[in-house]
Amino acid sequence: MIDLAKSFAENAHQGQLRKISGASYFTHLENVAFILGNAGFSNEVIAAGYLHDIIEDTNVTETQLLGLFGHEIVQLVIANSEDKSLEWEVRKGKTIVKTKTASIQIKALIAADKLDNSHDLLQQYQKHGDKVWSYFNRGYEKQAWYYHHLVDALYDGLTDTEIPSFFHDLRWNVEELFGG
Repeated sequence: MIDLAKSFAENAHQGQLRKISGASYFTHLENVAFILGNAGFSNEVIAAGYLHDIIEDTNVTETQLLGLFGHEIVQLVIANSEDKSLEWEVRKGKTIVKTKTASIQIKALIAADKLDNSHDLLQQYQKHGDKVWSYFNRGYEKQAWYYHHLVDALYDGLTDTEIPSFFHDLRWNVEELFGG
């Protein structure tokens, strides 16, 4: 299942590049899957790590995913997908709200995605400084708002023993980028 998700995602995202670095977008998907696997999540969650942006960023449909990967993986992917027809603030607000009450698997998928994004962003910020914010439709202030609220939502409802260690890495990256 993981190998199928990996090859399917690699094919679907072929030619896509990271926003600032220009690196292959597939490296992001590999990193997310690795974070989830390293934290001990199930094969379904790891597969969803490879597929988490496929509905948003490719022509692959929910129906196609369902036929290949089944209901559980599709539900994880959908939980991590945003409706890009909505305004940025509305989309991000909905993500924050749903994250507060999401399952640990969904929270982990969202956190792994944002951990890799924030890691890449932090590297680019260290190279280019404030110029990185020009790559986003919403600049520093809106990104700070989103990341801080999302991190809080990820921790919401979890006990200390339920929180995967990479959540703390994400919080550290966000504090490095946007302050405490």
